[in-house]
Amino acid sequence: MISVVIPVLNEEKCIRDCFESLKKQDYKGEWEVILVDGQSTDKTREIAKEYTKNIIVEPPRGPGNARNIGAKTAKYPIVAFIDSDCIAPEHWLSEIAKQFEDEKLVGLGGVLRPSDARTLDRVMFKLNADWWVRISALLGIYQLYGNNCAYRLEAFKKLGGFNTKVSFWEDTELSMRAKRMGKLHIDGSLYVYTSTRRFRQMGYIKVAWVNVKAFFNFSTGREINTKYFQEIKHG
Repeated sequence: MISVVIPVLNEEKCIRDCFESLKKQDYKGEWEVILVDGQSTDKTREIAKEYTKNIIVEPPRGPGNARNIGAKTAKYPIVAFIDSDCIAPEHWLSEIAKQFEDEKLVGLGGVLRPSDARTLDRVMFKLNADWWVRISALLGIYQLYGNNCAYRLEAFKKLGGFNTKVSFWEDTELSMRAKRMGKLHIDGSLYVYTSTRRFRQMGYIKVAWVNVKAFFNFSTGREINTKYFQEIKHG
């Protein structure tokens, strides 16, 4: 049994594809979708109402805060997170449920694949959002992407959810706290397709530099302060 939380802000161009992918899931257990909308001014909520009644409208305070709000209303023991510009393959929920048959598992993360991809996108995503995530996990650094991860709800609540005081890398920060609580796993077969717009808007070099600085600050206990999410144009 799984609760799926989607944070969203002005995503009328993407949200239907996300919901349609969830609609096609082959998972046979009980599950729900909770949409947390940051006061969208487009047709996002209008479209979402075709798929779910669980819509929460809150002031826009970042994806971490929206995910926390969604998790508070979750009614199932596993809470999974995906973003509104992502498309889940049919086996996404089934794979999550399968992995959590391991009672010791606290958190699960997957990898990212680019939607509407150019050759450059496919290469860069394979290096940075697949191989790097799995290799870093072998080194004890877990990065459970906020747009493709799941936690036991009880553990998530005990951890206090995503740290809303962190402006960037809040998903990695949560992963590393969760690591001290119990077992984490990165599953290469658990993937979602995600928009490449942030890379097309900012360029791979700039995005990489933002992540390098965040990694350095995180590793040295310094504050991670970036307006990365604010720079991405939605809609």
